[in-house]
Amino acid sequence: ARRRLLVGAMSCLFSTRAFVSVHGECVGRARVTRVCLIPHRVAGGSTRRVAASARPTDFTETGGVLDSGHIPRRSAMGYSALAVGLGLFGTVPGGARAEEAASTEETVVAENSVGSPPNPVVDESDTPKARDTSRVGNVTLTRYVDETSGYSIAVPNDWVRDQPMLNTPEFHPVSEYGGRRFRIEVSSVGRVPGGGAALVSLVNSEMESLTGAGFESAANFAQVEATKFAPIKGTPAAIVAAKGPGGAVSEIIDSSVSSDGKYYNYEFRTDSIYPLRFFGVAAIGPGQTGSARKLGRRDIVKVTCQVPEKDASEFDYDLLRQIARSFRVDAFEG
Repeated sequence: ARRRLLVGAMSCLFSTRAFVSVHGECVGRARVTRVCLIPHRVAGGSTRRVAASARPTDFTETGGVLDSGHIPRRSAMGYSALAVGLGLFGTVPGGARAEEAASTEETVVAENSVGSPPNPVVDESDTPKARDTSRVGNVTLTRYVDETSGYSIAVPNDWVRDQPMLNTPEFHPVSEYGGRRFRIEVSSVGRVPGGGAALVSLVNSEMESLTGAGFESAANFAQVEATKFAPIKGTPAAIVAAKGPGGAVSEIIDSSVSSDGKYYNYEFRTDSIYPLRFFGVAAIGPGQTGSARKLGRRDIVKVTCQVPEKDASEFDYDLLRQIARSFRVDAFEG
């Protein structure tokens, strides 16, 4: 009984409440202004809440028993404090206290779980994350998305990203420098004539930097890109370079254009003291987010994959080839 009196007193310490008997029946009431809900153990081991009436009622104490009558608010507060003192200095078997706490906790959990839906079972095989992954042999790739420049590309999961230059991220295996890698270059080309998305549209551009850039075909574009590393084999420049130290020359292996004309794909190699194999792709991007896109200013986005031929395998070539082919640019909404 002393313990249950403590429960009621703790709930009603700063506002006058009802005192509850052993079986949850109100034996006296203080003047209250709202309902007092007190969790209480009743016969059978269950727990229920006893509500004190919101109707003001007077009581007095006679011989230690609460009877109907009038008692000031300050005295009622004193009863609450007295009940707290009795509970603090009284002794209750630990097992009983633990049992009551466990019962109350179970009741609260049961009340909170009413109407709660069960945890859903998610099939991760059809999630966006699962759809953004692919495999080449035993290598898993996840799509890297650049929302600012409007492109995406598949990147091996165990590769890391560097930023050697502005708007030029580079990806390579961890601690592998000078080996397998690819970089993405974004260069502004302004307004594309006719608003077209095909690279061949850039042939009619008035920008001087695009003149002779090889946009007429994928083969011409591949030659322009390969010349940045070494002269094309068989050209007068390559004949002159062959007489110099190193004698580096480039050779076009393959070039093609996508069916919609948006992508130029190409492969070439450089033959020198340190032979390299390259896999590339280029397309017209939607432009940088913000005012550039609103004004129709477009970008050309290029991917260049490379690997030293000395220690490369056919799988390395195929991996870089698939990375280049996974490249996509966002549609332009002008």
